[in-house]
Amino acid sequence: MYSIKDSFKSKLTWYLAGCVILSALIAGGIGYFFFYAATGYVERIFDEQSINQTWQVRYFEDLQDYVTRNNITADNISDLKKWTDDNTYVYLSVYQNQQIIFNSDYSYVESMTITYDTENGENAEGEADLVQGDNGGQSEIAGEAGDSQDELAEDDETAAGEVLEEADISESEYLYKLSLADGTTARADIFCYDYWKYYYYVWGLAVVIGVFLFVIILTRLIQRKIRYINGMAKELQILEGGNLEYPITIKGEDELANLARGIEQMRLSIINNMKKEQQILQGNKELVTSMSHDLRTPLTTLTGYLEMLIMGNVTDEEKRKRYLELSLAKSREIKQLSDDLFEYFLIYAEDEKQIEVEPVSANMLADDLIFNQMLGLEEEGYTIEGINHISPESGNCMINSKYMQRVLNNIISNLEKYADKEAPIEVSASVEQQFMVLRVRNRICSSLEPHESTKIGLITCERIMKLHHGEFQKYVSESEFTVKLIIPME
Repeated sequence: MYSIKDSFKSKLTWYLAGCVILSALIAGGIGYFFFYAATGYVERIFDEQSINQTWQVRYFEDLQDYVTRNNITADNISDLKKWTDDNTYVYLSVYQNQQIIFNSDYSYVESMTITYDTENGENAEGEADLVQGDNGGQSEIAGEAGDSQDELAEDDETAAGEVLEEADISESEYLYKLSLADGTTARADIFCYDYWKYYYYVWGLAVVIGVFLFVIILTRLIQRKIRYINGMAKELQILEGGNLEYPITIKGEDELANLARGIEQMRLSIINNMKKEQQILQGNKELVTSMSHDLRTPLTTLTGYLEMLIMGNVTDEEKRKRYLELSLAKSREIKQLSDDLFEYFLIYAEDEKQIEVEPVSANMLADDLIFNQMLGLEEEGYTIEGINHISPESGNCMINSKYMQRVLNNIISNLEKYADKEAPIEVSASVEQQFMVLRVRNRICSSLEPHESTKIGLITCERIMKLHHGEFQKYVSESEFTVKLIIPME
């Protein structure tokens, strides 16, 4: 089951994570730079006294109209709260008789009295009770009147409490004259910051730009892997079309590269198997052709002998008996050839995974070959020189006794056909690197009549040894023939 821990072992996961992080850093940095530059530009454009004063005049005219329409007096001055709520980006303070009677940030339970020292230009001390309008909670604020005036004006450089040095606040040129519904007048301090709304637009645009850049950068980084995947898909289509010679491109060391490497190995394996299959088909074709020739020759001779006997052309009893013996010999030759062919196809039909092997003492197998299997050759006049270098403690070799006997029979049959009786047949057995090695060397008889051989026996031996996960090697020189059996040890 795939776990989170396994994902951290994936190189492709780390690559994708790196792409996401890099894209986020680049997009976030560019988005932040855009926000910083755009807000600075907005401040430079709108932080002008003429622009601010234009907005202030517009808002004051709207305020005067609202006071007139809603009959706002000093008694119900708190109704201006609705106007300030509708105009979010406006700060408003209203003064009457040297007192603050309305503030858009706070509502007053008792009016704050503001007096000024005409000689020093400093505020005299005063007290007021405030109710915070935002959350409805009450708090008592006591302090210097000048500090209270600074808090009300906040960032407005033109706030009345910061710039007025006159004794009478009603005479300030920074305040607007507000006509109330009862015929009285008041002074209104208006500070507007409409440009703040552009900050939200800039922030939203910066987020959009950041997200857009993140998607673009991430897509570009991932596009490299996507192109690699698309390239592999095209190469697989080429392979699917039958062109197995087209190589698969391998890039990197991540999971995609491992996939490509596996496909490439599969392609090479298929080519190798096809070549082997083609070689086998070609070998079978050549074998059938050769066997047909070898069978046709004795069949033709046998047919001639039998026709002569049937037609009565042979009247001498000795000749007739001789023809019968020759016919019998040709029949046996044909039988041997058919048996060899049947054995060949039988061996090649075996599945390498189905053959069963068992442990057999290597020492006993060598003794059987040297002292038992070769006994028939000694009776026919051959000289055997056998050496067994395998001790009983050397262990066992893994063989299938039935198939191994066929190998030994083919070797002995080959010696009977081609070995020179004037030279000894050398047989040796030894253990080399966890393998039992049997060597048989003989001198080729020089008086043999040349004839074509299918070498089906040697081919069968090679196949049987391959089924044993061993090897069958043969070496031919001008006058000597050597075979070597390499059998795995237990």
